[in-house]
Parts: sequence; C-alpha cells; structure tokens
Amino acid sequence: MKKLPIGIQTIRDIIEDGYVYVDKTPFAHRLITTGKHYFLSRPRRFGKSLFLDTLAEILKGNKELFKECAIYQTDYDWQPYPVIALDFSETNSQSVSDFEASIIRLLQELADVHEVSIDTFTAAEGFKSLIMQLHKKHQQPVVVLVDEYDSPIVDTLQDPSAVKYIRSILQTFFGTLKSRDSYLKFAFVTGISRFSKVSLFSKANNLTDLTMNAQYAAIAGYTEAELQSAFAEHMQAIAQEQGTTPAEVLATIKHWYNGYRFTEEESYVYNPFSTLNYMSERKPKSYWYDTATPSFLIDELKKHPEESVSLEEVTASHSELSDKSLIDQLDIKTLMFQTGYLTIKDYNADSRRYTLSFPNEEVREAFSESLLRHLTPNIATQGHVCSRALKDIDLIPFFDQIKTFFAELHYRFFSDARERTYHLMLQCMLRGMGLDVVSESALNLGIIDILIRLPNTYYLLELKLDKTPEEALAQIHKQQYFAPHLHKGKQLALVGVNFSSDTRSIDDWTGELLDENGQRLRVLTPDKKKA
Repeated sequence: MKKLPIGIQTIRDIIEDGYVYVDKTPFAHRLITTGKHYFLSRPRRFGKSLFLDTLAEILKGNKELFKECAIYQTDYDWQPYPVIALDFSETNSQSVSDFEASIIRLLQELADVHEVSIDTFTAAEGFKSLIMQLHKKHQQPVVVLVDEYDSPIVDTLQDPSAVKYIRSILQTFFGTLKSRDSYLKFAFVTGISRFSKVSLFSKANNLTDLTMNAQYAAIAGYTEAELQSAFAEHMQAIAQEQGTTPAEVLATIKHWYNGYRFTEEESYVYNPFSTLNYMSERKPKSYWYDTATPSFLIDELKKHPEESVSLEEVTASHSELSDKSLIDQLDIKTLMFQTGYLTIKDYNADSRRYTLSFPNEEVREAFSESLLRHLTPNIATQGHVCSRALKDIDLIPFFDQIKTFFAELHYRFFSDARERTYHLMLQCMLRGMGLDVVSESALNLGIIDILIRLPNTYYLLELKLDKTPEEALAQIHKQQYFAPHLHKGKQLALVGVNFSSDTRSIDDWTGELLDENGQRLRVLTPDKKKA
C-alpha cells in the first residue's frame, strides 16, 4: 500500500516518496488556462496548502513530476514562470510591532532564493519590488500564491486594536495585486474568511471567488469516489483487521468525516485530515477538531451560550456567509460556517437562503463536548458518582447527578433546544466523566441513542423529548437494539429516558436488566422503594 500523506503539504514529496495522492490537477489546469486572479476559502487543514503547492510546481513547468496525473495528458504548454509563494500563517501576529517585519522577512527570504535584490522599507514596497525584480530577471510574468492570507486577523480577533493595525497593513500589501497586475501571470489566494475590507475583493482587483462555486466544490477535501478509488487498499486492510467489510469501514468514515458542502448543489466532501488520521489509527475520534479549533470561537460561544443551541438548522443568505466582515460585526453562525464548524445542509431557491448544520459526528460531538467543559466544569471531578452508580447498576444516584449537571447549564442554553440537543449534551457529559460512550450508528450496530460500555455491563439508552420513558423502552425492544450485544458475557441494561422541555432536564426514566442471553433479571426504576 502507498503511505498516508498525513501533514504533508508538498506535492513533490507525496508523488516521489510513494504517498497516496488524490489528483486535483484537473482543477489546477482549468484555473490556469481560463483565468488569472482567484480566491478560495476553506477551513483549516482542508488541503488548501497542498493545492497551492501543486499550482506552484505546475507553473514552474515541472511537467515530469505529474506524469501519473490527469494534467499530464492535456495540451498544457508547461511554460515556466517565476513564483512568489507566501504563507501568512508564518507571520508573527502575536506582536503587532513585529507583524510587518515578519512579512518583510518572508519577502527577503524569497528574494534570496531567487537571487534578486529588493527594497523592503515597508511590506507593500517589498512585495512590489519582488514582483518587478523577478519580472525583469526572467522576462516572464510572475505568479503570486498566498496561503492563509487571513491567519493574522483570525488569530487576533479578540484584540480589536491589533486587528485594525493588521488589516491596514494587509490592505496596502494586497493593493499590489492591482497596481502590478500587468506584471502578473496568475494569482491565487486562500484563507478561511472573506474579509471584504482587506482590498482583495474590491472591484478593481477583479478577483474571482471560488468558495461557493459549484464547479470547484471538490477542489479541497475528498469526494466519496476519490476516497473509494485512492484508499481502497487501506479500507480493505482496516476491514480485515476489524473483522468487518470495506463498505462498513466506508460507512464509519462517512458518518464521522463526510458532510461538508460549500455550494447550492449537493456536492459533499470528506475532511481529508481526519480521514487520513482515521486510516492511520483505525478508530473514529476528533482529529481535525482538536487541532483546528481557534480559541476565540469557544470564547465567543461562552459569552453567548444560547446561540450555540440554535446553530443546527439555522438559515443564512449568501451575503451573510461570504461577504460579512467578521472584523466589524462578529456573527456566530457566519464565524462557524467560515471556520468549518457548520456547513450547508440545504438550499431554498425561492428564498435564496441556505440551511446550515454540523457537517458530521466529529464536529457535532467535539464542539458540544468542548463547549460543555466550559459550561459545566464540575463534570470531570463529580463524574465518579455516576461511574460508581453505573458499575453498581444503581441508576437512581446516576440520574440524580445527571440532573444536577443539567441544572448547572444556563437556562438560555436550552431555550430553543431540540431532541438532538439533549441527546448530544448527555453524550458529552458522559464522555466528560471518562466513560466509554459509543455512537452505535458510527459502528453500524444500530441506531440506539447512547451505548455505555463497562467491563461487565453495557447500558443502552434510548432518549425522548416530551414523551414517556416507556415509549423509549418499548422502542428498544421493538427494534431489538440489544441483539448485537447478546451472548458476549455482558449484562445489558436497557433504559428509556425522557427529557422535558419545561424543566430542561431529565423528566423520568425506566429500564430493565437482562443477562447475556436476553433474559430479564430485574426491573430498573426511579422508585426508591421498588429499587
């Protein structure tokens, strides 16, 4: 099998060192041959840097590197051009005084590589000078590739004065794309946000925004067809190791890491970073979320916890998702969409509004769990009460403690809550206690809401909102959710739980304990006398 390119952002290393490469050169060929200035917004760790490096190698004329790729079979002329490649995540935005100096340092390093001398009185002057000197030396128009242009702003959003200063530097810097346009062959800029006041998107720059363009929906991330083609051997190996099938492995990956949609059309992609890490570690968990979540996002939601509940199924216009400046008016749903924590679920052509939701299980669970840690800090320290109760199969103290945790949440947190919200919060609470909680749909074992695995007992919880626990328990029996766990040496506790939208907590519960063969051992009840 070819190696998994985890964290590798250079196309040459991937191709020459035997890593899996999902071929995105058809997109590169189309862009280079049909236009000049482009912008693409995608979440962090989504393949933007690798695509920019692919553009760089193509525009440098390195034809033989791509002999196994689609572009090699086209009539592309492979004319070499001088390339300026800048990564703004490498700038120093933590110190305002050093920010411009760090840009100048990057420009000087490029000048040294190209063996030209530039004027660096300011970052903008250095940029102009580098373009002019490269054009003069090579007698060819220059290519400009800028990765994570907005990283300095995103990383300092909590400091308005720093943002204002950084934005002024970027406005002048990117104005160069307009003033030196006649010396440019091609320009491609990436980021996670579309800050309209950084001059990139002024009419004069004529920069084409690909972010919500259906033709480029799969320019970053993996489509399902790409996943099945490029990683077939890896999925087969995982299936053999786990005693399952490649189709079931794919279903797990899809449940956890697919679901990203950036256009009106229904075109979905998988998170490439999480997908690769899953294939390496061979178990589903939060890979991308743990490495790509900006701290300011959680800080903002801590200030407005009620907004986090209504994030699923919210609607937004095109301008809200793409044109609104997060600098001047921080909007939670816009911020969540642009950073990849919400995605398009549906589009209404009549109202021209998008419906947003969490893309997949990774983001939904990890986001809620992260938020919950801040809202109920006692979970980790008090969770031993619940763990002991579950071990002793004594559910009265278990549910009493869960009710206490729900009471600690601000009442506004559940002001517009849906059934799924209560499910998710309970799952996150249980995980916060260190319990082994499994989403069975992710493991293709059924659709029980919560499975808690203890050494001697498995708990199967079916959850309802404003109904009855008896209905939930009846559903467990009707659907035979416990069948996959029979005859495995475990007792099975089947528990129906009902939440109340009035009390914003657990209203009632009931259950029964089965032996490993499915025979009832005893009734589980909140009635202390009967218990």
